[in-house]
Amino acid sequence: MDYLHGLLQDAGPDQDLLADKLHRYRDSWIAQERWEEALSLTNVLGNYFIYVSINHKKAYEILEGYTPFILHNTDREQISFFYMTHAEAATFMQRYKESLSILDQGIAFMEKHRDSSLYEFGYAYLKAGENSDKVNEISKSVYYFEKAKKIFIHQKDTLMYLWAQNGLAQLYGKNGLYDRAWQARREVFETGTQIGEHQVVAVARLTACNEANQQGDFQEELHQIRMALKERNQEADVQGIVDILTLSYAVSVYARNGIRDTSDLYKKELISKIGPHVNNPFLETYYQLAMSQNALANDQLVEAENYAQRVLDGVQGTLEAENIMRSEFLLATIYERMNDLQGSLEHFKNYSRMKDSVNNVTSRRKFAFMQAELEAEKKDMEIAQQRKDIKILDASNKEKTYWLVFGGILLLGGSGFLWLFRNRRFAKKEKELTEKYSQDLLRQQERERSHIAWELHDGIGQQLTIMSKKARDADQKELLQLSQDTLEEVRMLGKGLLPPALANLGTTGAIEQLVHTFDEKYSMIFTLEMDGIEGCFSKEQNVNLYRFVQEAMTNLVKHSHATEVLIQIVRRANGVKLFIKDNGIGFNYEENYKGHGLGLKTMEQRIRMMGGTIHIRSENKRGTIINANIPITDA
Repeated sequence: MDYLHGLLQDAGPDQDLLADKLHRYRDSWIAQERWEEALSLTNVLGNYFIYVSINHKKAYEILEGYTPFILHNTDREQISFFYMTHAEAATFMQRYKESLSILDQGIAFMEKHRDSSLYEFGYAYLKAGENSDKVNEISKSVYYFEKAKKIFIHQKDTLMYLWAQNGLAQLYGKNGLYDRAWQARREVFETGTQIGEHQVVAVARLTACNEANQQGDFQEELHQIRMALKERNQEADVQGIVDILTLSYAVSVYARNGIRDTSDLYKKELISKIGPHVNNPFLETYYQLAMSQNALANDQLVEAENYAQRVLDGVQGTLEAENIMRSEFLLATIYERMNDLQGSLEHFKNYSRMKDSVNNVTSRRKFAFMQAELEAEKKDMEIAQQRKDIKILDASNKEKTYWLVFGGILLLGGSGFLWLFRNRRFAKKEKELTEKYSQDLLRQQERERSHIAWELHDGIGQQLTIMSKKARDADQKELLQLSQDTLEEVRMLGKGLLPPALANLGTTGAIEQLVHTFDEKYSMIFTLEMDGIEGCFSKEQNVNLYRFVQEAMTNLVKHSHATEVLIQIVRRANGVKLFIKDNGIGFNYEENYKGHGLGLKTMEQRIRMMGGTIHIRSENKRGTIINANIPITDA
């Protein structure tokens, strides 16, 4: 591969002719079933047409054409490279869902072999994070970015770590979490500059510029574009793409802010450099937006209209909501300047509808993300009281049993058989009543948790929000910080009491989010294999199932000392099976259950409340296995 890459690089003006010849060789080797050679050539050609020739359509066609044959290959490194190059080509073609599907295949392949030395291992998670953001899956995007960062830290690849960090910052900013975005991006600015990786710093500056524009902070927007322009002159492996993107932003920003001379200056440079990138749909969109914005600033209205309409035609039907809104707003402004009020109104309505839709989606995504994150940060606050109540109940039951036995002996005397018979019946009835009481106690606690959580949100939470606004308006910084910190604590308290992920994500999504959160927070490797179980259980049963998994994982991280945990949730025709296994130190189940194993008793009680059965098997130094079977009810 290195030799062929070098051959293409040194071919000069004959590069495309040589690439076509290698393409024919590739097809010939496929026909001869020379799979390893064919795959190597496919990867070389895909890489060439993506990054050198900038012909993404051609790259996609070559890589897509090899998809039916990839199963014949055995070279793990080449297979991993193929998945990544194929996904990259689909991404540049703005086929984000298709790219995610390819990435999932690649991730599954690399996870199976667990070769963390592969560069593609972390890069697959990075691209999956970027594309999950494109299709509005914020929680998955955060998970993918954090996973990528872990792998890049392990590989000691600082540059790729910064790209993942920048992706996370962009995700936060896109969803209105500007403080978090700035915190994440600050590390990119500082570390990227220190190690001389200017291209990642430039892209981070551009996203900061974009966020400043969204917030109406035009001074910050100008500052960030100036800083980005300083970074673009440095040498870097993707500098050509970064250069075009930075110049496009500069032309637009300066034109939009009425600084026409500077916009015109960068426009000339942009036109001189866009030639090799005309087949790049991503860069072409930003180039045409820049040209339209510049033409508008210079009263060249027909030219501005043509460029803006080309952008709109290109992004319609894609997931690029931001660029659709930009082109609609541009056209509304252009038509207004042309005195075409009907056309201006039509495009402005389109812009307003999409903006409202995006704002609503952003608000929902932000709220769902915050809920899911805070849900995992604190364990149930009343668990200690619950355990105390169960202890008191056990002690009370024992005392009752002693007195009844003693009284029975006095009254019945020698009627031992009758006493034994009645005592066994009573013990059985007492056990049933105790179990019912415990179940009623759990139900009441969930109702109280829900009530308290909503009271905190609707009462104290709203009052604190008003207080924060007033403190901000009065410029009382200390009071503002105090009120915001208190509001954050109230929110965390509320999330600990009520699992909102169930309402927002459904049972399947809530459990997936819970496992992802544990995987990110702790050093254990959590593997989840889960069927969709929506509609299997009632609302109360879904809460019990969620709490059961939460309690099991909390016990694992506190006591097991495991390094790997497998969680399987399998949907069958008449029931759902749960299987949780770890490779930890294990424990003596009988001692823990009879002694201080109140967490185990609560877990068992929750399964029984759902009409299910549970079996826990654990051995010292051999780990623990939890098996539960729950019948599907008419939810």
